[in-house]
Amino acid sequence: MKCAAHPDRSALGYCSRCGKALCKDCLVRLSAGNYCEVCANDPQGRMSLPKRRFPWWTIALIVMGVAAAASILRSVIH
Repeated sequence: MKCAAHPDRSALGYCSRCGKALCKDCLVRLSAGNYCEVCANDPQGRMSLPKRRFPWWTIALIVMGVAAAASILRSVIH
């Protein structure tokens, strides 16, 4: 992965707020996590909710699939 601001550099991690890939020069370490310069210096001090990795419907489909598999296994066992 490459840094969002410096494409010629390897990224060490992601901003905990906006998700940008960050190199060692862009990474700002705070007690709450790693941030880019913009998010670390937000003048209003607001922290947005982290982005979800999966949409809600994907998680719902996984849960329904597991429930269906459990139901099938129960009927086969009994």
